Amino acid sequence: MRIARHFIDELITRVDIVDLIDSYVSLRKAGRNFMALCPFHNEKTPSFTINPDKQFYYCFGCGAHGNAIGFLMDYAHLNYVEALHELASRAGMDIVYEQTEGTPTSNTVAFDELYQIIAQAAHYYRQQLRQSQAAINYLKNRGLTGEIARDFGLGYAPPGWDNLLKILGTNSLKQGQLVKAGLIKEKSNQSGQYYDRFRDRIMFPILDVRGRVIAFGGRKLGTSEHEPKYLNSPETPLFQKSRELYGWYFAGKIRSLQKIIVVEGYMDVVALMQYGITNVVATLGTATTHQHLTQLFRRVPEIIFGFDGDQAGQKAAWRALETALSLLKEGRQVRFVFLPQGSDPDTLIRQEGTENFNTRLVNAMPLSKFLFDTLMQQIDMTSIDGRARLVELAKPLLKQLPPGPYCDLMWQKLSELTGIHLGNLATLIIQKDTVPKHKQPTIKTSQKVTNLKELSLVHKAIVCLLHEPVLSQSVDYPNEKLSFFKQLDIKLLLELIEFTRHNPQLSLGAICEHWRGTEYEQILNQLAVKNTHLTDNSVDIDKEFFDAINRLYKEYATQRLVFLTQKITNLTAEEKQELKLLSQHRGQN
Repeated sequence: MRIARHFIDELITRVDIVDLIDSYVSLRKAGRNFMALCPFHNEKTPSFTINPDKQFYYCFGCGAHGNAIGFLMDYAHLNYVEALHELASRAGMDIVYEQTEGTPTSNTVAFDELYQIIAQAAHYYRQQLRQSQAAINYLKNRGLTGEIARDFGLGYAPPGWDNLLKILGTNSLKQGQLVKAGLIKEKSNQSGQYYDRFRDRIMFPILDVRGRVIAFGGRKLGTSEHEPKYLNSPETPLFQKSRELYGWYFAGKIRSLQKIIVVEGYMDVVALMQYGITNVVATLGTATTHQHLTQLFRRVPEIIFGFDGDQAGQKAAWRALETALSLLKEGRQVRFVFLPQGSDPDTLIRQEGTENFNTRLVNAMPLSKFLFDTLMQQIDMTSIDGRARLVELAKPLLKQLPPGPYCDLMWQKLSELTGIHLGNLATLIIQKDTVPKHKQPTIKTSQKVTNLKELSLVHKAIVCLLHEPVLSQSVDYPNEKLSFFKQLDIKLLLELIEFTRHNPQLSLGAICEHWRGTEYEQILNQLAVKNTHLTDNSVDIDKEFFDAINRLYKEYATQRLVFLTQKITNLTAEEKQELKLLSQHRGQN
């Protein structure tokens, strides 16, 4: 299913690019625009500018530019569909998909149907939980109350291979939906034969940011060694593990949210929330990703990771540290809690209570200490060789930090630990590659043009329309004169005139988005970054536009006169009259 074009236009109109970028980068007001240090290259003087009227950003230093969708793709490393979903979530909009002819097959299931079938499965699992004493006893033995099980929508998938299939998979269409939702699987070597994915498991519904069930996690009740203890839904059109966090729907509703605790399991989240610690989430069978942390830092300035103190917990914490480094701009903090070996948040909070567990959170280890302590355990700090080795180990990590006070203090700490003067340390390791690779702009930059006179008439008219789309209302359409030309990008100008006549309210960012993925995407983006979109009154765009159109009309008259003159022996009556008028007009000029 393709996302509807009209929905994307509406989405870009609703989203405020200033609010979006401000959630990632610190902005300051500069006249009608906003400015910041560019997030795509290393600089000391702000050259990254956001125009709220145009809903467009541009960096005078590196040339990075785009709209809200482009920013999420380049800065947060989301793909196009992920960026649309993120913006829709921010705007409180439901994704709208194009209508396709015919009845959906198992390979093309509408998203609203997926939400519906998963909701029906969640209801079925909740009913089964109420009917299974074994499942109820398991939850009671784990210390869960009926209230917390209700709040989290816990359920039970009974033993058997086709319980859910019989209830919801009543025809081939429904079976296709269940497959797409990750609820049933096709039998090996038996096309068209299916079985339930989840069997004899406590079911934990996974919710998106709007509270809709999008997937499940299942904890087995039986003792079979052939089955994993925890089984998650597979990746589906609704569910991507690298983006979703268990419990985020509940934690995200806290208005005064200042920090988030990241743990490893479903039961950890449920238990902590039962004991009053509600600002907690868990990853879903995967390491903490850049997308996870970006999503969390958008809401809170501090993240605390809670891991087991064993070797596996240490490794998980180190992976989280490496992922977090590039996001630690000013005002953000990451800390770590290492629990006693053999304990997890679920069991520990039941043993020591909420107050003692909160004390552990208050005393959580800062990322800086965890980083240097871990590196120093690998070397002999009493020797020159060991301290030199510390520099080599720390260098690739510290280079990932964004410029700012935290980055400066981390380099200063390395200087203190190694005994190398900070200035000498900088000379030694601050090279041209200081900017992390993931921060390099990934979009194509354009050749800088600072004067509209440097552009062709067609490109000049396009630039003006991009910044003042209402100008198209003053141009005839269909336009025989402009259609006559064979000039480069004249077709784009005509399409732009038609589009803006029907959508004069759209911003520059929305207009550019309309041509994403087309043959004109690159040239349109190049023309969009001409400096007129950042000037207030220095360019009279109306005058420049009509000057370009009128000069094109004059060129049309000249070319048309030549064309008719060459065709003089075969002219129609209308063409003879046109030739006469063109000749008279030329004589008057």
